Amino acid sequence: MEKEKLQGFATRVTQANRSELVVIIYEAAIASIEEGKKFLLEDKVSEARKEIDRAKGLIEELMCSLEMKYGISHYLRQLYIYAGGELCQGIALRQPEFFDHALNILQKLLPSFQEVAKQDSSAPVMENTQQIYAGLTYGRGSLNETVAMGMDHSRGYEA
Repeated sequence: MEKEKLQGFATRVTQANRSELVVIIYEAAIASIEEGKKFLLEDKVSEARKEIDRAKGLIEELMCSLEMKYGISHYLRQLYIYAGGELCQGIALRQPEFFDHALNILQKLLPSFQEVAKQDSSAPVMENTQQIYAGLTYGRGSLNETVAMGMDHSRGYEA
């Protein structure tokens, strides 16, 4: 995955609550599977394996985050196990159509988690992080992107 894309996910993680973290993991897993499929189609097996391993790790993180006291968690766990298995088969057999099975599952579940995240107004999981403000400004003949980190003096460890 491109460095900028990874940085984008990392930046979002610093500002996310629990529900938003799940959405970010879904989006990162989908992006990794798509990249892995692209690399496999280009016959770049080692790069494909790296992306698929990243996606499997993200799916494993989704499995670990399930609260098994809820009935739906058991169904989600089975879907995650199946998706992980399809990724393993796809890379082992070098057949990218197996990746489509995992992608299909994650892409169908993602909108539900996005809706939950919209309704979740809890605080970000990470504390003592800088606020990030981004915007666009117009210059003469150009469009400039600006990212400003808030100057919060309580960042880091407190003694």
